[in-house]
Parts: sequence; structure tokens; C-alpha cells
Amino acid sequence: MRQSTKCILFAVLLLLSGCIYPFHADIESESIDKIVVSGDIIIGGTTRITLGYVYPLSTLPSDMRGNYPMGAVTIENDSGGRWEGTYSFNGIYSFDTTEAPAAGRYRLHILLKDGREYSTPWTGVKQAPVITNFRYKGGSQGVAIYLSLDGADSLWNFRWDYTESWEYHADFVPELMYVPGLPPEDQQNPSKIYREPFPSEIKTTCWNSYSTIEPGLASAEGQSDNVLKDICIHSMPSSDRRISVRYSMLLTVRGLSSEALSWHRHMNALSNESGSLFSPTPSEMQGNVRCISDETQTALGYVDVVCCVSKRIYVPGSFYRRPYDPEAFLYFPEPDEDGRYYFEQYYFSGDAPVRGEPTLRGVEWAPKRCTDCTVLGGSTTAPEWWNIRDWK
Repeated sequence: MRQSTKCILFAVLLLLSGCIYPFHADIESESIDKIVVSGDIIIGGTTRITLGYVYPLSTLPSDMRGNYPMGAVTIENDSGGRWEGTYSFNGIYSFDTTEAPAAGRYRLHILLKDGREYSTPWTGVKQAPVITNFRYKGGSQGVAIYLSLDGADSLWNFRWDYTESWEYHADFVPELMYVPGLPPEDQQNPSKIYREPFPSEIKTTCWNSYSTIEPGLASAEGQSDNVLKDICIHSMPSSDRRISVRYSMLLTVRGLSSEALSWHRHMNALSNESGSLFSPTPSEMQGNVRCISDETQTALGYVDVVCCVSKRIYVPGSFYRRPYDPEAFLYFPEPDEDGRYYFEQYYFSGDAPVRGEPTLRGVEWAPKRCTDCTVLGGSTTAPEWWNIRDWK
């Protein structure tokens, strides 16, 4: 029996192109060149297909960086249409399929530089479902977001992804800034160690965002109709900073075949149950990408052909309940036994001045996150679409 090694697959969700999930699995040690294909063919939008490799768990990130399968990636339809992929970075190939016809069948074709050739089967287009309701419900416990779908004439299985965006604020507007790197003779001089902040240094309003990695999945199979009502797709407690000021979710929904639904459920289980004795492995479900130049070669991934529909929801900050008292984080730096203050140590440990008289004893400090919202990962630049008039 061939020796196998634990391997891990690293990939990312890229806009609407689909997803690959991080997981641990048993892969043949010789199969380091096994490729992974992530993404769907998006009719009426931009298609992004990502190519990657399965790596052994022991592989260092520096060894993986910049190493992606390279070649010609194309989308074809059975009417002779052909769309060439444009390589950008990190294994991503983009296609302008905004004008691709919704009729007919499509496939993905990959010809790598090493001569290996892969293809998906000819597949018909899954029409987009109808979003009949997309709403939030807020209260003292927080916010829940609900989705209702209608599969119209042909859809019974559904997938959704979303991107969250939110505005949040720092707890305090800093009145003073600390000046580091002063010579020892100036480090006890309040007129030297403190100054007023410049406007560009005031970072109290930030925006952040997050895109789902694992898609939401649901099926109406077994029901009398292909309608789903009030599925709770996301919830946030009242203490969640994301709903502290303004929150928005951009939802994208698509239909799935039964085979695609099984694939995504398998991958979800692979991600969530990784490490369990009964965890599934990728070899149990290869997907629909086949190597047509060498049947002994395999690939991971499932590429469907879909139309998508998107909708945005806005949530005000009225349901937020701050779970802490910002005043509790304020403190006055203490001198040592010789009466000397070591403000430099406070500063480089991640704290910052907040307010007070610029004297040795008169300025309150706090963790820098209390005055600088970028410390929590956000940006002071609002998204281009962020428009206060949209908020109800």
C-alpha cells in the first residue's frame, strides 16, 4: 500500500467565483501536482476561476506562494462561443461572460503548460432563483437576517454567499498624541512628549468587510413546491461591533444541480469535521473536473454554469448594546519609585494618550484601539457605494 501523508488545501473565496474550503485529508504523497479548480461559470456576470495545487501539510507558506498551475483556461459553449481567461494573480483567471447567452450548454477547458488537459462536462445553465424576501429582524438580543426564495420552474437546490460591510467608531477622539523617540532629557518634558493631533491622524471612523468562505446551502427537494421561506442565514448578538453604527450585507444567490449540492455539502463537512475519525476525504468525491489527456490524473473541484441574482440589505445601529464601559479602560500612567515616567513603554506596548492637561500626571491613556479604529482591522476609507441616503 502506498504511504499517504496528511495534506492541506489552501484557497480563497473570490467574489462570485465559488469556493474551496480549508481541510486536512489523506492524499497520496506522490500527488503533489494534483490541481484544484474553484469557481462557477457565471452567465450574465464576470466569471473567475481559480487554479491551485494540493500541498502536503508540512509545506511552508513561502514554498506555496506564487506557485500555481499555469496555462490556457477557456470557457466554451455548444454554439461555438469561446471566452479566453485572463490571468491576474494567485491562480485567478477572469472571463467577461456578461453577454454570454443563457441558452445552450457550457464547459470549462484547461490546458496546462506541462501538457495536461482538463475539462468539465457540457452543462446547461441554471437560471437564477427569485429572491422573494430579504429582511432583517432586530431586537434586544441582536439582529437576524432572513431569506425567502422561489425556484420558479426548474430550481430545487440553492446556494448563497454574502459580503458584509460595516461602519464602526473608536470610543474616544484623541486630544493629544505622544511623540516617541525623544532623547532622554526630553522624555519627562510634557511640552515635548505631547502634541495636538493632525487631522489626518484622527482615525475614529472606520469601515470593514468580510466575505463568506463556506456557502449557504438549502434544498426544496422532498417538498410539494420549490419555495423556501424565512431561512435565517445570519445572526449577530446585540454586543456585536458590526451593528454598532451601520451594517450592510450584499447577498448573491444561485441555483444548483443535485450533484453540485452534494459536492458543496461534502466540502462543508470536510471543513467542519476535519480531524474527526469519520471525516470525509476529497477522494470520496472528485467533482466534475476530469483530466482528458491522462485518465490516471485527477483534479478536485466542481464547476457549475449558473445565473446569479444579488440584493443588498441595510441595518441601522439601533440594536447595538455596547458590552463594556470605555471609561473603564482609561488610566493615568504611574511613575517609578524615583518619580520617573516611562511613557515610551506604554506607547510601544500598544497604548496611547486620550485626553487631559499635558502634564506628567494630567493625561489619561488607554489601549490604542480606543482612539484608533484601524487597530481593529478597518479602513478610514468608506466603500464607494456607501451612501447615507440608502439608510432607512
